[in-house]
Amino acid sequence: MGQALQKHQPVTDITPHPRRMGPRPLPLHLMTALCVWPSLPIVWPSLRNDWPSSNPPPPSLQKLRAAAKLTETSAAQTDFLTALNQEACNRTRRFISGIQAYQDHPDRRDVPEAPVIWQQGTTRLRDYNPSALHAPVILVIPSLINRFDILDLDLAPSFLRSLAAHGFRPLVVDWDTPGTDETNFGLTEYMTQRLIPVLEFIERSKAGVHLLGYCMGGLLALALAALKPQSIKTLTLMATPWDFHKPENAANSFSTWAEKMEPILQQMGQLPVDIIQSLFASLQPLQVLEKFSRFADMNPISMETRKFVLVEDWLNDGVPLTCNVARECIGGWYSNNVTAKGEWKIADQIIDPSQLAMPCYVIVPGKDKIVPPESALPLVKLLPHASLHEPMCGHIGLLAGRNAAQQIWAPLIHWLEQHA
Repeated sequence: MGQALQKHQPVTDITPHPRRMGPRPLPLHLMTALCVWPSLPIVWPSLRNDWPSSNPPPPSLQKLRAAAKLTETSAAQTDFLTALNQEACNRTRRFISGIQAYQDHPDRRDVPEAPVIWQQGTTRLRDYNPSALHAPVILVIPSLINRFDILDLDLAPSFLRSLAAHGFRPLVVDWDTPGTDETNFGLTEYMTQRLIPVLEFIERSKAGVHLLGYCMGGLLALALAALKPQSIKTLTLMATPWDFHKPENAANSFSTWAEKMEPILQQMGQLPVDIIQSLFASLQPLQVLEKFSRFADMNPISMETRKFVLVEDWLNDGVPLTCNVARECIGGWYSNNVTAKGEWKIADQIIDPSQLAMPCYVIVPGKDKIVPPESALPLVKLLPHASLHEPMCGHIGLLAGRNAAQQIWAPLIHWLEQHA
């Protein structure tokens, strides 16, 4: 396995992440969702008409539209509208109850912070098994949009701590909020001034690195493997998109956002967290309503409730994107689909998965709505040495699902052990 990664003194001159205490704020996308049910009576006339075939109503509204079209007499319309108002009020109350229960819930993420062994700007490298000097190193790259906390959400279970418990040394990139040094960063700068230096820091041991990326971090891991193939032993991609024009409705939604985004970037100098959340919420407009309505009825002291709260805190604790990264991701990936077209460049090099010779393990969640299988599976076909795992879970369930440790992490760890 080569020489051990040397033990380093933890970096001490850092500012810890701010952790929410007290009442939780109400994010913009939840405030927007509050308007949905009360507006149903107002949009009732539209429900009577056919929706454009290119943008059909969600399944939950199809029955409502059918009922609306059947109410032809004046009396029937009055009765229907009265019932609709009552149902809208009932659903709004339940949704508000769920939000209030979440805001007031006492649980918070409470895990010991892994020591920092490298830092540049606001980017840190955290060591999840610092005593295992001879263990195989796994460099874990999360998305730039959300904090890495989903990889270490709770002590039982924790994906990163599970890797450590099985004899690996997980080193996770903690991006944090872009600071002064990162203001003008694009993806190339994140690669050449952050990820490649991190890899070179690890490579002092000359042991080779197992590389793992989650979501957007999977694309960054793919690019790092393409730029530094001699340094990478294996590549693991979890819920990683590739063809951004599949399915088409997601592509259309993001293309519309790309056109509206530039004035925001010009005025604010970054893409704020609330805008990013609203963008992804627009892909599943009723999911927020449904999940908080269910939460209103959940046992407040159950493990299921705790997990809901921790995941929601993670979702609401995202970080803004720099202007250049926002343009590259929404304009380049989603709008122009440069990855699937073979036009995506990092540091002036085309990122071509077909040129990667290392073993790859690709996890494509079958119920993923953020990175649908149609978007992720084309990448598998391009990788020469790919092993595919398709668990029936969602994007977040991959790391926070009830059965994730047994059904997803265990097969991955077994594969890594075979290649370690």
